[in-house]
Amino acid sequence: MEHEYKVLSHLHENEITTQRKISRRTGLSLGAVNLLLKKMGRKGLIKVEKLNARTVRYILTPKGLQEKSRLAYLYIRNSYQQILKINHTLDKIIRQREPAKNGSPVILYGPADEIREILTHHLEQKNVLFKCCDQYSSLQYSAQDKNLVLIWREEEESVPDGFKALNIMAML
Repeated sequence: MEHEYKVLSHLHENEITTQRKISRRTGLSLGAVNLLLKKMGRKGLIKVEKLNARTVRYILTPKGLQEKSRLAYLYIRNSYQQILKINHTLDKIIRQREPAKNGSPVILYGPADEIREILTHHLEQKNVLFKCCDQYSSLQYSAQDKNLVLIWREEEESVPDGFKALNIMAML
């Protein structure tokens, strides 16, 4: 679904392009792009027009534009549902932590990405004290034994001894 959307979006912006350019712009392999274009042609989403021996034009059909819109809608809806799940899980974690409130901030340990932005925004709205850490060494110096450390990527699962780390994405 996401791959089809990327290719359809690229074709919407660039009718005259190559499979290599589509591959580079979408991050998909050349083979995957080739298969998707063939599949889209069979479905009637695109029309392929040869301009010369080396140049091809990919034209989005009305059905292709409709499919691009449908995929964009599904992506937005799924993203919103994921944000709601993250916020609900965060609320649950904070409620469980409430009885043992010790004034220490929640530590968000991970990269400054979209998930951290969702977490920080929600914690700010709930007036929960938090601190962001994106490096192992800064975590060691800024956290104490009583801190709750939240992570959202598997790579960050190793935290210094004595810290309770919860992977919020694993809890969804």
